[in-house]
Amino acid sequence: MGDHLHPKKKDDFDINLDFISGLPAELLQKILGKLPIKEAARNSILSSKWNYSWAEIPDLVFKEDCTPSQLTRIVDMVLLAHKGPITTFELDGEYASEEAINRWVAILSQNAVKNLHLRFDIFEDCKIPSSIFSCHKLEQLDISECCIDAPECFQGLKLLRNLSVSNCYLWGITIEKLVSSCPLLENLTLSYIFEHDDIVIHGPNLRRLNILGRFTHLSLEAPKLISASIFRDCIPLFGYQPFGLVNDGSKSKILCALGQLSNIEDLEIGSMFCAYLASGHIPKKLPVIFHHLKKIVIHLYGRTKEEVEVALCIFRNAPNVRTLYLRLPSQNIWEEQRIRTISLFKHLQGVKILGFNDVVSMLGFAKFILSTAPELEKLVIDEDDVSGLEDSLAFVMKLASFSRLSSKAVIVFDRNSSN
Repeated sequence: MGDHLHPKKKDDFDINLDFISGLPAELLQKILGKLPIKEAARNSILSSKWNYSWAEIPDLVFKEDCTPSQLTRIVDMVLLAHKGPITTFELDGEYASEEAINRWVAILSQNAVKNLHLRFDIFEDCKIPSSIFSCHKLEQLDISECCIDAPECFQGLKLLRNLSVSNCYLWGITIEKLVSSCPLLENLTLSYIFEHDDIVIHGPNLRRLNILGRFTHLSLEAPKLISASIFRDCIPLFGYQPFGLVNDGSKSKILCALGQLSNIEDLEIGSMFCAYLASGHIPKKLPVIFHHLKKIVIHLYGRTKEEVEVALCIFRNAPNVRTLYLRLPSQNIWEEQRIRTISLFKHLQGVKILGFNDVVSMLGFAKFILSTAPELEKLVIDEDDVSGLEDSLAFVMKLASFSRLSSKAVIVFDRNSSN
């Protein structure tokens, strides 16, 4: 007879549904950790064991599509019901009140949180309390779009290894003190830290650094740094004014910024940072040789000849560079005798042109690099840059006519290639 004549007993239904309770606790937490936290809490009604497991998830990630008030209620509910340690707390939201953030940080501090991510959408309205610096077990801190108030007696985060601060006001502390008070810090990202135009970094264990902002002074002392990406934005904002692009005769900015990076392996610098470096004295030699530097990325628009000299200074001090990504300047300096007599690229294997405005400069660089790099294997030029030229065929023919020191060297036209 049909099943509709013999409906299942409620006990049978509960037994079949609650098979989830037989799963190991670690597996349950992994399953629940893949769900939005709101769904994890809601699904706790499916199983008696889930009812406890969701409240013990060590990694709390809030990326809910809801209003700020709804998000606050969700976070409050989860934190108040949570049992056990909290390893990770990650929140992406539009806004949260200072009172709510205070409550959450207090609970997180008591639960020895290790990874803390607070990212908001409404700039300036979110204030992070100084109590965040009492989370002494923090190993990773990522904060964006908010105001951070450091305590007067800041003692540092002794276990912090990763720090990212983006689009923030930082009150009560300098960047120098913040970084130097985190002795284990290895990875640092600073992106638009407003009202901090003087960036001084002393990082004895710093390994990777990313800087983007409107700074007017940069000093780096990081002997273990292996990777750095530095871009400067000079658009006037909040009282910031762009500096002049002409050498002002001041002490060497390139020495302060790059002169002590003895272990650097990967270096990327933006065009306005080149302009900043060019506004001070440019030495021919730096105190250290970048023996470990294998990859250089330079966005060099070359508004002044001094900016090109900055690039040459870096090249002269990087004898073992293997890969070069270069946005070519307008100035064609590559046929000057002083350039051709310098052995800049003994071990260079690959070059990618990130763009060019002047055909003569592009051809001059190609001729120089092909005739002086003995280990060169590939010179890559974006096909779109070439196809947009008035006489692209003549350009290609001219490139093909250049002699090559390396028997392996080829010229590649690559569409939409990236570094």
